[in-house]
Amino acid sequence: MGDRLAQKTYPERMQEGVLTVRVPSSTWAQELSLLADVVLERLREAGHRVQKLRFHVAAGKNPLEPPITVVRRAVLPSPLAATLARVEDPELRAAIADAASLSLARKPP
Repeated sequence: MGDRLAQKTYPERMQEGVLTVRVPSSTWAQELSLLADVVLERLREAGHRVQKLRFHVAAGKNPLEPPITVVRRAVLPSPLAATLARVEDPELRAAIADAASLSLARKPP
């Protein structure tokens, strides 16, 4: 949508076809809501599978500053930890352990 819009918005998340966009004020949220059809069309033309826009007002925050994300990790079950201990490459072992910990901590769909 251009530089003006890019300077005032931040895409927060995309979930089930709904793109949540952070905006600096309710005025921006209202303006973009009125332009939602145009924005959606341009996003689709760019290859994004967006079906709906949702606007999140983050008053007083820089909309371009990424949100703070809390990453949850699970403790690896003993059998998995024992299996990983046999992986010789320490970088590979750490990468697998990290991925497993993140995966196990995810909420079921």
